[in-house]
Parts: sequence; structure tokens; C-alpha cells
Amino acid sequence: MNNIDSIIQEAIESSVPSKPKQSKLEKISKEIQKEIVSYDDKRISRVLVGGSFAKGTWLENDTDIDFFVMIEPNVERAEFEELGKSVGYHALKKYKHYLRYSEHPYVEGKVNGTRINIVPCYKVEKNKWKSAADRSPFHTDFMQTKLNENLKSQVRVLKKFLKAVGIYGSQIAVSGFSGYVTEVLILKYGSFKSVLKEFSELKPNHIISIDPPIEKMIEKFNSSIIIIDPIDSNRNLGAAISANCVAKFVLASRLFLIYPTVEFLRKSRRPNVKIRNQIESNLLIIEFNIKKRSPDILWGQLKRKLTSISKMLSNSRFEIINKFCFTDEEEHAVFIFMVEFANLPKITMNKGPEVYLKAETDSYIKKRASNSIMLWTDSMRIVSIEETKLISIKEHASLIIKKDVDSGGHTGIASDLKNGYSIYLGNEKKLNSFVITAINHMIDDGEFIRQ
Repeated sequence: MNNIDSIIQEAIESSVPSKPKQSKLEKISKEIQKEIVSYDDKRISRVLVGGSFAKGTWLENDTDIDFFVMIEPNVERAEFEELGKSVGYHALKKYKHYLRYSEHPYVEGKVNGTRINIVPCYKVEKNKWKSAADRSPFHTDFMQTKLNENLKSQVRVLKKFLKAVGIYGSQIAVSGFSGYVTEVLILKYGSFKSVLKEFSELKPNHIISIDPPIEKMIEKFNSSIIIIDPIDSNRNLGAAISANCVAKFVLASRLFLIYPTVEFLRKSRRPNVKIRNQIESNLLIIEFNIKKRSPDILWGQLKRKLTSISKMLSNSRFEIINKFCFTDEEEHAVFIFMVEFANLPKITMNKGPEVYLKAETDSYIKKRASNSIMLWTDSMRIVSIEETKLISIKEHASLIIKKDVDSGGHTGIASDLKNGYSIYLGNEKKLNSFVITAINHMIDDGEFIRQ
């Protein structure tokens, strides 16, 4: 057995859930299932335990149990959503629970430290989907028949690998590889090592399909990687995976195949204070409080606002090297922009039209003459320089946020920002623990590449 095989075998053995944890989860599963069934409603056809727990691919330190409440297909959508919420609230009435959103709302809660998801879906025939969750019971049935104990072990190791790289999870905060995708990958390639070999040689427009792929799938689907759902050939599982996560998987696969270590799978890296100190003066930080809401909604809003502010700063000639958002999902949030420079030059050059274009040249001179410091010709083109009115990136960011709030943006992140925010460079004040945590997450985002 060579080095990588021995490390994988060690990872397999350490990934097997303990019998006490198995017993604990089985007890929780029976309790919640009993509560769901006690919600006596003829519109509910069946309750199915799904997810990684039902398929035997769960990790001991990261476990959730999914319950799919299968509702008769003749129930209208609004009624379906209300029924799903009512069942979830009823089943978790003894525990802290909250509403989450995917394509439709569902109830999530914690039972003795175990995350419980109670998700409504329609009881439909295959390929007659009425909601996105309708496929999930079919996913469970499919994997239960396909995955033997060896393949389940390989799935668990792949999950540990993806978690170590920071790309495990389909939630918007990560936009990575879901548990179901890891199962599909292992089923396709047969082992953890084979999956890594495949991704280490990944080419553009690569299609992963358990059944022979259809040639036109590349044209049909547009994503960094195409992964066909085994129970629905019209669904691309890769659409929910960000290009950044695919790129990390490719690099991490190459690194692990060359330099396999047990430590890689443990993700025990410490915050790199040296790097933080080197980049703090180049970090624009926008810190604010949030109103608590569904994490999926919150992360989606944060990422969209982050992109919007970044584009506007770029349009103001600031070079955005990297951008990052972070939240504790309870009270605090922060935008971090790594910039090449925090202040613009004191003068700005504007290139005008070529002098052959009489009307355009006359218009340019009329518009620029009074505000220009200098106006001259460069070859056959007219050029001017003007004084930069706002040189600080903090001033520009403040104006961007003020304009957003003043224009009627009173929902989502704009509403949060309206209640106050703080803008500063990373070296201008002592950073609080929340912001330091956010910066450490940003730094750790690609630190595995150094291994």
C-alpha cells in the first residue's frame, strides 16, 4: 500500500460514525418522525427520512436529518407551502426552530445538537416534478440501492476533503458541492482517489453523467462543470456550483495526489497573522448590523450587494483585487474589499475624439474646457486632465451606499445599511474579533494551495 492509499484508508476508518452517535440519531429520527405523523392531515401521503443519514453517508461531526413530507399533488402551491410550514412547526414545537428558504420555505431546527430539516414536497411520479424538492425522495431511493458500504466510506472521505478545502455545501454561503453531488461522483468513478484524478485533469465543458451523456448537453447547460442528475437528465447539478469552487477542487485534487497528508483532511490551519498584517492597509471594510432572516436569503443579498458596490468602485477607477462578505447570520455583517490603492491620483486624464471628428471635438472642448487643468493634442487625438474631486475610496463607498439608501432601497441590505454602518481601512483602527474572523476566512479561502 503506497502513501496515498494508506492515508485514504486511515481517513476511511476515522470517518465511520460511532455506534453511540448512530444510536442517538436513530432515536432523534424516530422521535421527529412520530411527531410529523401525529400531524393528522389527509393531504399528507407519506413521510420519508432522507439525506445523508438515510443513505449512510453522514459525517459524525456534521450531521443533519432530512424529513420529506410528501403532499398530494392536487394541493395548490400556496396551500402546499402553508401546510409544509405548519407540519414543521408542529414537529419541532419542543425545540428552537426557524424558517429557511430554498425554492420554497421549509422548517429547520436543532434537536440535541443535530440539525433537522422538515421539507415539504409533492408525491409525484418521476419527471412530473411540481417543486424542486420532489426529486429528493427519488435521490434517497436511488442511492440506497446503488451505494454499498465501500462506496459509502469513499463518499465520507470525499466530503471530508471538500470540507477541508471549504467547498462542501450547496447553501448560498458556499455555492459548493452538495452531499448528493459527492455521492454521484463516487458512484460514477468508484473511489475518492479516482474522483481526484478526474478533477486534477479537468477540461472545459466536461460532462459527468452516470448514463451515457447526450452530445447536446454542452449546449443545453451553461456552467463550469456539468453534472447530470441520475434521476433527471434535464437537471444539471453543476449549475449550483460556483466556478471558484470548481477551480479550488481542481487545484486541491492535484495537490493532494502529489502531497497527500492526513493533516490536509483535518483542516487544522491556524489564522495567518502575518498575511493579515501585510494586507490590512489595502482592505476597505464596511461593517454594519443586520436584521435576522433566513441565512439563504441573507447570503444571497450580501453577495449581490458586494458585487454591486465592487462594480461601482471599479467604475470610479479603483482596482478591486478581491472582495469578500461575511456574517454571523445573527447580528453582524461585513464587506471587505482588497484594493490596489486607497486613494486616486490627484489628476485624471481624459482622452477625447480624434480631431478629424469636428462635431465631436467641438463638443468635447465645450464640455471640458472650463474644468480642465490642461488641454492639448496627443498625435491626432485631443486630451485633457482634470482635478480629481474625490480621491478617497472611503468617500466613494460612502456616496455609493448613501445613494442606494436615498433612492428608496429600504429592503434587504440597503435597509440594514440605512440603520448605520462604519467604513474604514484595515490599518486605521483596532479591528474587533468579528472583523478579524472575517479577514481570516478570506485569507484561508485559498491557503490550501500553499501545501
